[in-house]
Amino acid sequence: MHAKKQFNARIARLAFSTLGLTLSLAAQADSYPEKPLTLIVPYTAGGATDVLARMLAKGLSQELKQPIVVENVPGAGGSIGQTRFSRAAADGYTVLMGNVGTLAANGSVYKNLPYDVLKDFTPLASVGDAPQVLSVRANFPASNLDEFAAYAKVHGAKMNFGDAGVGSGAFLGGVLLNATLGTNVPPVHYRGAAQATSDVMAGQIDYTVESSSTAVSSIASGKIKGLVVLSAQRVGVLPNVPAVSETSYKSLNYTIWNMLLVRKGVPKTMVNTLNDAINKTLTQPDLLDRYKQMGLAVPSANQRTTQGAQKLLAEEVTRWQKLLSEAGVTPE
Repeated sequence: MHAKKQFNARIARLAFSTLGLTLSLAAQADSYPEKPLTLIVPYTAGGATDVLARMLAKGLSQELKQPIVVENVPGAGGSIGQTRFSRAAADGYTVLMGNVGTLAANGSVYKNLPYDVLKDFTPLASVGDAPQVLSVRANFPASNLDEFAAYAKVHGAKMNFGDAGVGSGAFLGGVLLNATLGTNVPPVHYRGAAQATSDVMAGQIDYTVESSSTAVSSIASGKIKGLVVLSAQRVGVLPNVPAVSETSYKSLNYTIWNMLLVRKGVPKTMVNTLNDAINKTLTQPDLLDRYKQMGLAVPSANQRTTQGAQKLLAEEVTRWQKLLSEAGVTPE
């Protein structure tokens, strides 16, 4: 009888403890956010992803009434930053900025990652679509994509393109170009996209695939030529750069989507608060003006929902697994 009473007492203590934890989490969710948030960007400062992240952080800070600290954690195509994110507390105060490279392709190019983006991360919303531009050194002997393809088929072994690491957006763009054009130009990996662009401008490497948002300034410098926008239409910020629809390679479309995420396990009420703040941020006139200046597009309403963002991520993981496998890219 005494043992039974002890057992019942332990059960009661456990129940009260669980109830207390539940009530504590509920209280935290109701008052969320109560302190500054950290936004992890898995790239160096100054690149397209970082620029977008800082724009969004400013707008989200206004909506959430809390500071948002941007933390750059570059390296290994985004996997170092995402590993840091995967080890953060699932309390809603650490957010990740990811894109097609870091999220959809990462698992296909790196072995033994300590996270699974589909199982361990919760998408909040897709936040910006960036058309990509084939940017070559100023003295590159081609003035359009068709001439570029012809030259690269002959001289590809002596050429190089720059990227922000295996699995980064620029790397995927280079892989896609090789596959579509029938070329075999090798990559040079940098810690960030800004460094790759700088070496193209200096003539150290031949080209990179960069966001329209950074291509505006790099092309304006006169040290880089924008050969083609990898989308069906030209972008307003680069009116003199033709679209792929104006070349022989009309199917070569490559737009980078960007997404904000939290750890799996963050309470649904917090996820909803963040999603609501993101969608309000994406209606701010000053932010929309910056998007227009950078050639960025606001994603569709569906992809700005948590369910739509999750669907996009799952589909893109499958798509890039296939593309990278067909291109002979194996996990390293």
